[in-house]
Amino acid sequence: MANRTDTDAKSIHGTNPQNLVEKITRNKIYASVYWKKDCFGLSAETLVDKAVELKYVGGMIGEPQKPTEFICLLLKMLQIQPDKEIIIEFIKNDDYKYVRLLGGFATLQ
Repeated sequence: MANRTDTDAKSIHGTNPQNLVEKITRNKIYASVYWKKDCFGLSAETLVDKAVELKYVGGMIGEPQKPTEFICLLLKMLQIQPDKEIIIEFIKNDDYKYVRLLGGFATLQ
């Protein structure tokens, strides 16, 4: 799938959903090791497994402004736009607070 939005994804505010993330941030996410190694080729089902592994929430961290795993998965959710049922299950999850937060962000689209 590369870095393109799923063809079945609906546009948000008349544009590509990935454009909700600033271009410079998107480019840093695409260049990050986590994106290339862990997010490439994720589907809606395997996204859940990666979301469970989250240990913190953040955007860009450190001096070179590296993207966190959270923002990488958020961009992936914008890219593949999982079904509403999956997002609802993210929100209902009481065991993993970061999964719940990721689902909350996904409902804002």
